[in-house]
Amino acid sequence: MKKIYLILLSMALLFSLAACGGNESSSSEASTSSPEASSQSVTESSDQPVALEEISDSPEPAESENLSGSGESGASTDAGGMLIAYFSWSGNTEQMAQTIQTETGGDLFRIEPAMPYTDDYDTLLDIAQQEQADNARPELAAQVENWDSYDVIFVGYPNWWSDAPMAVYTFLESYDFADKTLIPFNTSASGGFGRSLSGIEESAAGADILEGLALTEGELGGVQSEVSSWLSGLNLE
Repeated sequence: MKKIYLILLSMALLFSLAACGGNESSSSEASTSSPEASSQSVTESSDQPVALEEISDSPEPAESENLSGSGESGASTDAGGMLIAYFSWSGNTEQMAQTIQTETGGDLFRIEPAMPYTDDYDTLLDIAQQEQADNARPELAAQVENWDSYDVIFVGYPNWWSDAPMAVYTFLESYDFADKTLIPFNTSASGGFGRSLSGIEESAAGADILEGLALTEGELGGVQSEVSSWLSGLNLE
């Protein structure tokens, strides 16, 4: 009888120990899963500001990529006479124009207002900004002779307040660009064409606009190779 009693007692103790072990295991699993859940929550919340920051800092498309020309870059064109018309205040755009003239043999034409701009840089900035605000069209000092003899017209200018000088628009709107090929070029401290290409497209209605070249002041040291490579890509012959 005692043996039976001892056996039953031993079995009861074993069941009791097994139950305790199960509770401890369940508690251990719960405590282990809790930090993982907490870590996942922190990671997800920290990703959120990064995504918002990327959106807010995303640059707008460059107008120079969206309006690089209505014509196809590198497309062949029947080249007749070539004109290199340019506006230059500091001499940088003139340097580009002269290099293009050397490479192409085209005719140079300097776009100049009838009333010359001031030599004072700070005053010039104010004038340029006011002309833009007024959408002015300054009178020009000279006109192109034999316009009809030119099939390809390069138009060069510096970047003033992210746009072309208003005198350039006077030039563009003074002639019929139907069936003409227009190729812009530009100099700037860093802003490239800015928003000027949309204005050129509007003012030179009917022109086939090819891919332009914008150089910073620092890049003018290699202007010869830059211009040569650019012209080769246009395939104007």
